Amino acid sequence: MRRLLIANRGEIARRILRAGRARGYEVGVVSTPADAGSPVRREADAVLEVGGFLDGPAIVEAARNWGARLLHPGYGYLSENAAFARAVEEAGIRFVGPTPESMLALGGKEAAKAVARACGVPVLEALLSWELAALPSGEWVDALAARGIRAPFLVKASGGGGGRGMRVVEDPAALPEALRRASLEAQASFGDGTVFVERYLVSPRHLEIQVFGDGRGGGVFLGERECSLQRRHQKVLEEAPSSVADPALREAMGRAALALVRHTAYRGAGTVEFLLDAAGAFHFLEVNTRLQVEHPVTEGVYGVDLVLAQLDLAEGVWPGALGDPAASALPEPAGVALEARVLAEDPRNGFLPTPGPLKVYVEPEGPGIRVDSGVAQGGSVDPGFDSMIAKVVAWGPDRAAAAARLSEALEAFTVLGCVTNLPFLQAVARSGDFLAGRESTSWIQEHLAELNGPLMPESCLAFFRSRAFREALSLALRGAGAPAPGPAARFMAQAACPGLRVGAALEKEAFHLEGGPVQFTLRGPALRRMLEGPVLPGERGPALARALAAAGETDPALPFRACRLGGAALGVAVFGETLTLEDPSADLPRPRAEAPAGGDVAAPMAGRILECLVAPGDEVEQGQVMFVLESMKMQFEITAPRAGTVAEVCVEAGEILQGPETVAVLAKA
Repeated sequence: MRRLLIANRGEIARRILRAGRARGYEVGVVSTPADAGSPVRREADAVLEVGGFLDGPAIVEAARNWGARLLHPGYGYLSENAAFARAVEEAGIRFVGPTPESMLALGGKEAAKAVARACGVPVLEALLSWELAALPSGEWVDALAARGIRAPFLVKASGGGGGRGMRVVEDPAALPEALRRASLEAQASFGDGTVFVERYLVSPRHLEIQVFGDGRGGGVFLGERECSLQRRHQKVLEEAPSSVADPALREAMGRAALALVRHTAYRGAGTVEFLLDAAGAFHFLEVNTRLQVEHPVTEGVYGVDLVLAQLDLAEGVWPGALGDPAASALPEPAGVALEARVLAEDPRNGFLPTPGPLKVYVEPEGPGIRVDSGVAQGGSVDPGFDSMIAKVVAWGPDRAAAAARLSEALEAFTVLGCVTNLPFLQAVARSGDFLAGRESTSWIQEHLAELNGPLMPESCLAFFRSRAFREALSLALRGAGAPAPGPAARFMAQAACPGLRVGAALEKEAFHLEGGPVQFTLRGPALRRMLEGPVLPGERGPALARALAAAGETDPALPFRACRLGGAALGVAVFGETLTLEDPSADLPRPRAEAPAGGDVAAPMAGRILECLVAPGDEVEQGQVMFVLESMKMQFEITAPRAGTVAEVCVEAGEILQGPETVAVLAKA
């Protein structure tokens, strides 16, 4: 039996596992004790435990002992580590990816800039890591200015991706600290803390070309993807093809990308990224010498399975689905594919990570919908790993159809137990700017307030938060699982939501709640009153539109999902929103409410204290960084809530926090 080992976790490990099974491999996965609950461990033929996903020697040794024929690194972790790829090959195992030589030439952003320049591809000016090291920090800004680079600057990690190790620096005086912090983040994420500084383009569009090389200088490009919708340099929503790329631009970028493939005799899948400025000129950004997170949108419009193609090439066979490598390009894309990244984070609370249990987890289905996920109901999102829960991909014959399918799929996606960015993604997918193709890398930041608005009328929110509804739902959940649940509760509209102002015939305005254990239905003639609150038409999702249409029927119904979240909390998923409600009839003892001490400095989430920057007796200003917290592979600053003297430091560097807790105390003012 041929054996394929996957040196990764989560959704990409499951994606590769499916492809490996389709090719007849026995598939094993590398894992760690901390990832014991991952579904891919149950699905794989073998689980090879190591200390960590960055422990290259241990992974190679495990692969050799297991008898792996191929090793697929996925993305992130060691996927772009040339030393790891070489060690795999030297162990007699085929590395599913480019050669170590190609990685060294293109995988580092600095080296790739040199190759792009040699190939005549436009490149953004930069001050590279070796140049930074050769100069005193006080001369960096002058050296940048000599190359025409002025603030804002962009600090970047030479290796890796996903927005890690990147900082926009507005104030030149903050450059040394930004470089130091970016280096720490890059080292923690990829095992390489090398960083450099380049010119920052304000509000460009981000386009990338998917390439596939045969290892002999030939190759094809499979059109472009647009990844302009980003936050903190992390992609939020991707699409193929780009709404702004005409055939001429696609051809020009494709030829530029293939020039790098030819120059390095590149083997396998890779992505050449470009920024498109306001004048329509493209600038080389970097090469990702691996499979991209967003590869499904290319698969959707070209009908090619890129993972199968990777496996074929690793076996020495050029994938027939890619055509002749001498032909350079595949036919024009068919239709439009969009991908949204579902993350455990709270956009309405500064996008803080929200690890936690998955009490209810229901993925959407339907024509043109694909979901790649690494979790399952009953599992959890762990703070020690990336915050991605799933990727939702929607294909349609045109952009409007794809966007409509994506919007409906995101609305139907239910996650109860931890907060997600699903409402935020729905707002993006329904935005007039997005539907018209008016987007840039700064668009999300410029529209945060409107993107975090409610997805349902205020009258609906008031109804679901009302005591009458919460009592009815609590009763329904207590009886969940009965053979014939029948009516769980019947209550009056006026009691549930006084703002409805029902007439004298209260019995005709009753609501009727039924269902269980997770799926419930709300019925009653008062539904229309509840649903007709002031929500702009553009903000209405498919479920709200359907509910409004059904409200005129004799027996209108509103479906939703709900569960107990633990303690005195109830979770409700309706209209694409996730509501956390207090259970008014909870029997559990409730903690005594205490006002937080005015001098407490709190960590907002679970994670690891990376840096402790203060000591007892230090004077701090309001907003001064006191601690750096690492959670879900990202770094967060914990700042002083006011000016004062540090009376106590409650944690130390390296300490693991299990949740929000006090990390320091300021003396009374």
